[in-house]
Amino acid sequence: MALFSRMATAVFALASVSAMAADHRDGPLATGDPAADLNDVYTFVNPNDPDELIVILTMHPGASYATRFSDAVDYRFHIDNGTPNGTTLISCRFSDGGARVLCRGAGDTLYAEGRIEQLIDADDLRVWAGLRDDPFFFDGPAFQRTRQTLAPQFTNPGVNSFTTNTLTIALGINSDRLSNNGANPVLKVYASSARIDDFGISAGHSGAWYDPANSGHGVFIHTIGADPNDPQSPRTMVAHWAVFDNQGNQLNVYGAGPITDNRAVVSVITSRDGRFPPMTNPPTHTDFGTLTFDFTSCNQGTMTVAPLQSTGFAPTTVNLTRLTAVEDLNCTLFSEGQIDRNGRPGINTALIDLLADTGLRDVYNRAEDPSTWAAQFQTEMANNLAALDTLDGAANALVPPATLASILVDDRLIVDVSKPTCTAYLAVELNVPNDCGGRTLIRDVIDDTLGAVVGPGVSDFVDNDSVFLDDFPFVGNPL
Repeated sequence: MALFSRMATAVFALASVSAMAADHRDGPLATGDPAADLNDVYTFVNPNDPDELIVILTMHPGASYATRFSDAVDYRFHIDNGTPNGTTLISCRFSDGGARVLCRGAGDTLYAEGRIEQLIDADDLRVWAGLRDDPFFFDGPAFQRTRQTLAPQFTNPGVNSFTTNTLTIALGINSDRLSNNGANPVLKVYASSARIDDFGISAGHSGAWYDPANSGHGVFIHTIGADPNDPQSPRTMVAHWAVFDNQGNQLNVYGAGPITDNRAVVSVITSRDGRFPPMTNPPTHTDFGTLTFDFTSCNQGTMTVAPLQSTGFAPTTVNLTRLTAVEDLNCTLFSEGQIDRNGRPGINTALIDLLADTGLRDVYNRAEDPSTWAAQFQTEMANNLAALDTLDGAANALVPPATLASILVDDRLIVDVSKPTCTAYLAVELNVPNDCGGRTLIRDVIDDTLGAVVGPGVSDFVDNDSVFLDDFPFVGNPL
């Protein structure tokens, strides 16, 4: 029974890899923010120039010809040569509706700017950004069938279920700029995405909201952008709460307040005894207190009522559900800061939150300091690797789960730029001689991973069907 349970868990985990690919859609925050959702990272020595390191980042799963790079997301490449102050951070941002890209290192020591879909060739840094054929390949449906039957359902040959396009940023970097002129050639590489704008409550939250458990009253909210004359001013929410006082009389509570991320605190007043012409009578305004709005999605939130003691109302919290929306006004609820990170393929999707969604994947993606990763995630990975090892019915992984977890928890690709030949995945970690390691576009890292984690010979029998370019940016033309 214990073996059956572990096998079921392992199949579930690997099925999740099929559904989400290497790191496609690997956590709630990333899935809910496609522009910040990273797919894969590839890094290798340029086969045409041994002095140039290639780093490729794919993002926005299933991108179409209409998909655009976001000007609200910062795409970051982290490259560490293992020495004090040896980390190079290259940040890429987009402008002009996603049509232009600027990639720069600290102090603009590496700098390239230009239009997407074109080669940008600057001193020691080349950049290409645009739509490409997704180079990842994997048989997702076969794993789904395996999950359903608890028995291998692979066919030989398998079928690549990732035949879509992806947005891509490719960098070509002079290796000497990263390796202290060759003195420290072993580099650790990963990428991350960080939302720097358009986060929190959006204009699309405007509309009518109500409490299904107490539908006798509701609240109308409108979100207003920053003052055009003061772009740094906060965005504002206007709220009108239609409620009743303690005597059963209709009471209008309204006001405005600043928006901060997913929250708006609105100072409100009440108005009584006003009359329209011809018998005009100005209303009496009375301070009521505050309404604090917190949203968890575009359709759910809470309103915390904090009335002044003089009103006779008691504090309460009202659960809010959207009733109406404003036509053609898109609603988003993005989070600020780092959203996703990616180094080695499949780590987050298969080795984090194996049994249930506990929210750890978002914690994993938002963990920015590599020195903290082992303490946070190594035990989780070791336990899940032990479960995955039983998928083939035997505990026969090539590397013991605890040892493998200590390697994989440092979720960065390792590449040796002193070695121009790049053929083997995990070559540096496993001391494969004369190989740069990293991750090439053509390498079948899923079979490599299955062989290491589950057992020798385990495969999805899918070959890479992309047509790659012979030169930079190397990734194939879009489908």
